[in-house]
Amino acid sequence: MIKAIDEKCTNMTIAVTVEVLTASGCSRCQRAKALAKEVIAELDDNRLEYREINVVEEIDYAVGLGLLSAPAIALNGELVFPFLPSALKLRKAILERLE
Repeated sequence: MIKAIDEKCTNMTIAVTVEVLTASGCSRCQRAKALAKEVIAELDDNRLEYREINVVEEIDYAVGLGLLSAPAIALNGELVFPFLPSALKLRKAILERLE
């Protein structure tokens, strides 16, 4: 029984967490959130997780990533895009981590 539960949990593992670091009132941040959601929807992979991070509320985490300004996008806790990337670049970075 325990093995079956472990196998079930393994099958539901998140492979890539896409974190969009934002600040309230930031218009570019809205575009970053929309971009990340769009790319995740296009990839249609249940191993992807989306997370929005308000840098004011989670300042220690944002600073730990090396964030200098918002918006930014981190993948699996690594600041990959300290700026707003193109959809193509974001898609490529996600796919590299899914391999």
